[in-house]
Amino acid sequence: MSGRERERFACTDAIVVPIRGEIDIATADDMHDRILRAAGLAGRSCVVVDLSGVVFFDASGVRALMGAYRRLTGEGRHMVLAEPTSVPARILDALQLHEIFDVYPLVEMALAHVNRPARR
Repeated sequence: MSGRERERFACTDAIVVPIRGEIDIATADDMHDRILRAAGLAGRSCVVVDLSGVVFFDASGVRALMGAYRRLTGEGRHMVLAEPTSVPARILDALQLHEIFDVYPLVEMALAHVNRPARR
């Protein structure tokens, strides 16, 4: 079951949060905070996490993404991942996180998710 099939709320507008560089124990909390801060400041119902600039990604990054996801979905918001480079893509695949997250090959495809009506 994908994240889309479990979604129960509308995604009416989106903000893109670009993530760049190495995501590890030293930077994962910053990524988590950037995602939540961008969502909060913009007041958006959908957050697109752009992973196209990530060159390293470890378990700390997974923990940070899951934390942001839990927080945002708890607030009735949706979080999707877009354009993961090969490094985070391997981690997402190995942990089968595509069953939790919607993962799009392009940011533009993730943005097309906006304005999709909520499933009942």
